Amino acid sequence: MKKTLTILGNIFTLAAVCYLLVTLFENANKIKFVFSSVLLLAVVLCCVTHLLQAFIIRIILNQKIRWAALLRINSAAQLYKYVPGNVAHFFVRWLYLKRNGVGTRDNARLIFYETLLLVITYTLFGIVFFATTGWINVLFCVHGYQVIAAAGIVGAFVGGWLLRKKIAPLLQAKYLYAIFLYSLSALLFGLILCVLNVYMVPEITEIGFGAYTLGFAVSYLAGFVVPGSPGGIGIREFVFVEIFRHSGNELYLLIQIIVLFRLVGIVTELLMYCLTNILLKHKL
Repeated sequence: MKKTLTILGNIFTLAAVCYLLVTLFENANKIKFVFSSVLLLAVVLCCVTHLLQAFIIRIILNQKIRWAALLRINSAAQLYKYVPGNVAHFFVRWLYLKRNGVGTRDNARLIFYETLLLVITYTLFGIVFFATTGWINVLFCVHGYQVIAAAGIVGAFVGGWLLRKKIAPLLQAKYLYAIFLYSLSALLFGLILCVLNVYMVPEITEIGFGAYTLGFAVSYLAGFVVPGSPGGIGIREFVFVEIFRHSGNELYLLIQIIVLFRLVGIVTELLMYCLTNILLKHKL
């Protein structure tokens, strides 16, 4: 079953990447790219999300690990997520944490709770997005109140089942704090997209901070859960474009801004990895 899902995920990923590339190629003459110092601001904001992620790791592990080490571990894992198979980043981070005194059991607990809390947070953002935007009618051909009612009923049943199955540890303050930090990261992602929109792709209109934040959370979650998609590449961008295509903006503009966002993320990951290696090498 897992092998089948991975194959399907690979097919979807390739199809999504091809679709995005073809769309960009067909509109190549319309694309205007001008370097702006605002990209540096976007990288700085993205660095803050790395700090939040390192904080989340520290909270879940409840162990004192140097911040530079945590940031290097997180940035290394983020880079290895682009290796096909969707396991290299877990393996690399496992090894790095083990060198810092984190045992096998704590490593496994970190992966479980980190994944679960991220999915919970971005699912909540997705529910808010679909409950507050009129585009839900286009996407699912049903009325918004029906979706809200269905989500509420499902959420109530799932919540009750989880509580009965001894998921009470999730209610601990540190896990709620982690959800809060994941939420801050989502808000920062929305802010980065707004900055790129205003200064790099000003032709995009009718999409604000709230829509970017919530809509990107949906696309991020899609890229996260689809098996066989390294770093969610292709899937995340495709879902983002399909969500916002109903805003009245040209597809190539939406692809342009989400590709810029991806590039900002990759540059930040490389920058954080290099800086933290220098800090650790010189014991700063």
